Amino acid sequence: MRAHRFMAGLLALGLVGCSDATEGAGAEDGAASKDVSFAATDALDALSASDTATDPDTATDPDTASATDTTTAPDTASAPDTATAPDTATDPDTATDTDTASATDTATATDTASATDTASATDAATDPDTASATDTATDPDPGPIVPTATQAGCSDATREGFLDLVAFPLIAGCEAAWDVPGVYHDLPACDRQAGNDGANPTGQGCNVADVCAEGWHVCYGQDDVLTRNPEGCQGIMDGGAATPVFYVTQLSSTGAFACTPGGGTNDLFGCGDLGCWMGGVPQCAPLQLSSHDLCKGLRNDKNCGDWCNHLGKHPDLDNVWSCGSDGQKEALNVVKTGLGQGGVLCCKDSPEAPAP
Repeated sequence: MRAHRFMAGLLALGLVGCSDATEGAGAEDGAASKDVSFAATDALDALSASDTATDPDTATDPDTASATDTTTAPDTASAPDTATAPDTATDPDTATDTDTASATDTATATDTASATDTASATDAATDPDTASATDTATDPDPGPIVPTATQAGCSDATREGFLDLVAFPLIAGCEAAWDVPGVYHDLPACDRQAGNDGANPTGQGCNVADVCAEGWHVCYGQDDVLTRNPEGCQGIMDGGAATPVFYVTQLSSTGAFACTPGGGTNDLFGCGDLGCWMGGVPQCAPLQLSSHDLCKGLRNDKNCGDWCNHLGKHPDLDNVWSCGSDGQKEALNVVKTGLGQGGVLCCKDSPEAPAP
């Protein structure tokens, strides 16, 4: 189209004529016309070249443009997909995928660890072995051991003197009452049901042998006591034992505190803190207390001297010891009519310690 417009311009300028005009001219005119024609041809060729260079159909030809794309390689040179690699470098699903890389894995690991820890804690808490160890480490104090009668030494399975069974396994002070007179009894009369915690606490029909447990006996005297406790009467009041008390043995005397093992009927001898102190009489050691005449050292109505810890020094207590009316036969006549104030000193038949 540009060539057509160019030709029209030439015609308007008179540079190009029709064929008749050319033929009617002279030779000179013909030569000039020929030069103009060559100039017009050259101009047309130049115009054609220009049209070709700037031809929009050629310049913007998609096929040609793709060559441009290849030459300038915008996709390659700038390579947005490759150089900056948004899909790869910053791909949220790959590089910073929180759900996969951190959130999922971490949360899952956390949940797993927590579950494991919780399960382990639960297993440990409910594991029988662990629970048993806990129960054992934190178990409240079960309290004092409750012994059998054979362990305690007293027929009612409780002892009131020499309270520590571990320290004194072979000797015991047993509180009781009895109404069968005398201390020389080796066989029980009421089936060992005497004792403050026994089936027969008032001691009706009982003697001193009923107060000691089976396998035990009323301590005979000094040697019997020393064999079971090398310290003699020491320790009988330990551990909060009741006071005042007197625990009788089968030891007596011929008078004037002349202790005679296995014989004599005058006065009673034993351990505790009630009675007349005999520490200065070596033949009665280690038994340190005596009843004195008619048991006045154990009562409050016999005008006993101050050198004895008699019941008159304890006015709130009633008399429970009774030794009859013969001042030389206390060992044959003694009874105990009530509880409190002691009872009988019992020794284990064998000096071996009882089985735990």
